[in-house]
Amino acid sequence: MAKKVICALAIALCAVMSAFSQDNDFKTNTVLIYVGPQFSTAKATGGITGKFSYLAGLQYERNFLKMCGVYVGAEYTSKGTNNFTFLDGRQDDYCLNYVQMNLGLKFAKEIWGIDGFVNAGPYLSYGIGGECTVNGHEMDESSFDDLSISSGMIYTDGGCGFNKFDAGINVAVGAEYRGFRLMFGYQQGLMNIADDNLISNGYKNYGFYAKVGYGFSF
Repeated sequence: MAKKVICALAIALCAVMSAFSQDNDFKTNTVLIYVGPQFSTAKATGGITGKFSYLAGLQYERNFLKMCGVYVGAEYTSKGTNNFTFLDGRQDDYCLNYVQMNLGLKFAKEIWGIDGFVNAGPYLSYGIGGECTVNGHEMDESSFDDLSISSGMIYTDGGCGFNKFDAGINVAVGAEYRGFRLMFGYQQGLMNIADDNLISNGYKNYGFYAKVGYGFSF
């Protein structure tokens, strides 16, 4: 269901981009380079857990109207959580590193010489690695490699079995001044990415981030 929703949003965005491309009255292009911290979190038995990490990326923006445009970009992002606690007292740490594609709509408004804006749209991620520990034992393989389990026991000669593919919704607000940009956002994963033998009630990525960058307009 989540994949269908993301695909529908992506198709709708492509249709909007195609429609706007027929309007030649106002067009600007911007290439944004950014870095920033993020706090990835998850809901566990012991409450909300999380970890601080970072992201960095490149984003292309096309403004078709003065207040509206579209964006598409790629970033490296590290998600996951620490001290994910289960009912039996087990505590796990997950580091989930992704290459992520972001796309969506941008709405902007200038106030006192500063451009305020809102970004919203879907994201698609592919897992490329990351360490993980299960009940204090470091796994030999990455978070996305298959789980090694027998008779209900998890062994360290495998990974944690997370799905490499993830998809969700990305929303951000920010401000730009003379090319310098600051934004704050929230990401909500829509897919359960956990192996049922690792986390029986599911696991979805979500969290908050900040980005600092500079946009080259042409």
